[in-house]
Amino acid sequence: MTRSTTSHARLMRIIRAAFLSVTGVFVVFPLVWLALGSLKTRHEALAVPPSLVFTPNFEAFEKIVAGGVVHAFFNSLTIALTNVVLALLIGVPAAYALSRMRGAVQENLSFWVLSIRMAPLFAVILPLYVLFKAVGLLDTRFAVALAHLSLTLPLTVWLMMTYFRGLPQELDDAAMLDGANAWQTLTQVIVPIARPMIASVAVIVFIFSWNEFLLAFFLTARDAQTVPVVVAGLAGTMSFDWPLIAAVSICSMIPAFLFVGIAQKHIVVGLASGAVK
Repeated sequence: MTRSTTSHARLMRIIRAAFLSVTGVFVVFPLVWLALGSLKTRHEALAVPPSLVFTPNFEAFEKIVAGGVVHAFFNSLTIALTNVVLALLIGVPAAYALSRMRGAVQENLSFWVLSIRMAPLFAVILPLYVLFKAVGLLDTRFAVALAHLSLTLPLTVWLMMTYFRGLPQELDDAAMLDGANAWQTLTQVIVPIARPMIASVAVIVFIFSWNEFLLAFFLTARDAQTVPVVVAGLAGTMSFDWPLIAAVSICSMIPAFLFVGIAQKHIVVGLASGAVK
């Protein structure tokens, strides 16, 4: 290896390290700022210039435990997990069926599924509101989960269908030669291979449902309010409680990080098993 090649490789490593460092600062700095803000008093949190040396105050976290914010966390977690389960239970079989269809019917159905996801959110809210009000489901976790499902299910079907199309047809043929029907082929052959993609889709669905604000805002009033709705309500009050908002925001990231961490393990295991096979 020549000296110029070595210098070029060293320069590229330095550039990559600098780029990752800058990116890391932009990603981590807001989280650190939120964490510091949650440990301050109202006066310290809104002081200009901001105080970097202060005595930690846990009053904001005590308000989360004592107030009704814990109920909002339970609502968000229940809605997000329900959405993930329903999206995968319905979307994976539907995507597999669509991926194995051929002809104009398959193309039309695929485009119809995608077009539902492309619909403006405001075009979906009013029909859902009228429907849930008519059947008495307004301000319930089930209604919000179904509303989220109307957006995450088409996305699940489209992503999984694209993945299933890339799997060789020989897998299906071999399973059917062994006497497996279509359902057994899906559950015993295709799903184990598709575990990394299923875990990735589950992460996308969970994060969308956990962070979604507009549907939850219009379909809930008190009992089924989610964390984003509660945070928006805190930010809109006359007494701006920044430490409480920061504490709720920090706590709201924990379930998402945990779910992503669990799903990441399945992604790694699935990729490793697929490489061995």
